[in-house]
Amino acid sequence: MNQDYLQDKTVKKKSAVKAAYLLVLAGIAIVIIVAKIAGSGSLPSFNGLPTSDAAYSIAKVYIRPTVRSNSVSFEDGNYKFAKKSDSVYVIKSSYTAKGPNGEKSTTNFTISLRYLGGNASSESSWSMLDLNQD
Repeated sequence: MNQDYLQDKTVKKKSAVKAAYLLVLAGIAIVIIVAKIAGSGSLPSFNGLPTSDAAYSIAKVYIRPTVRSNSVSFEDGNYKFAKKSDSVYVIKSSYTAKGPNGEKSTTNFTISLRYLGGNASSESSWSMLDLNQD
């Protein structure tokens, strides 16, 4: 019985030493990874959610291809902006397009955009959910 106790104690001590070594190695690995990330400056920066102006600029990018005229001017000072959620933006405004005969027509639009993350001024950071023009 005394031998069994000593044998169990030795086995447990070996297991505890192995666990301690593994914890130390894991700690060293974590310190190395954190040091590499901090040294390289490659942590993603978060600038917050896009402003209404950034969303409006992207809205114009999505609307331009839907207009049949090369001469389009947007009512930049008169847009209305709302957020449905943290990443869904709704913009209401209008644009004026010049037809082939020189006639100008004004079109109102409502566009819903989803911000996907990343650079707010990049079209690839957004997706269009809905567009209504009248």
